[in-house]
Amino acid sequence: FLSAAVTGLILVLLGIYLVLAWVFASWTRPLVIMAIIPFGLVGTIYGHAAWDVPLSMFTVIGLIGMTGIIINDAIVLVTTIDDYAGERGLIPSIIDGAADRLRPVLLTTLTTVLGLAPLLYENSSQAQFLKPTVITLCYGLGFGVVLVLLVVPALIAAQADVSRRVTSLRRALGARGAGG
Repeated sequence: FLSAAVTGLILVLLGIYLVLAWVFASWTRPLVIMAIIPFGLVGTIYGHAAWDVPLSMFTVIGLIGMTGIIINDAIVLVTTIDDYAGERGLIPSIIDGAADRLRPVLLTTLTTVLGLAPLLYENSSQAQFLKPTVITLCYGLGFGVVLVLLVVPALIAAQADVSRRVTSLRRALGARGAGG
């Protein structure tokens, strides 16, 4: 199962990247959005260690669901920032976009985590069967949402800085090639 799941995960991530590249008309913007996925994995590993539950097939299923929710939060944030950037500068857009999307992103995560919390504390044998998935979703989302609100805006600012440098370098090399 794990080898098939890894193959499926790679194909899913590639599909997500291609769809985001098409929607945002950029090859780098999807990388900003998808860079948040490993941080959810960190929360998942921490949650499994805290509850002393081994990683399993159900953890992988939870990772797939968690990835979708975290990416959705990042897409909403990036879209808002991009919309604001058309009217204002980048830094004010990042601040206003993060402030405006704070509540929807927190509500998405809190409703999922609080909805799964009873399963997390259930002691029946049926609930133990699903505990790896629940731990993955609760801890992965809990850790991931904080980083969506902190890391994604920082990555957007860094992407703009790198883009300016690359544009300057291209212009310099073009001017040097035309003049020399």
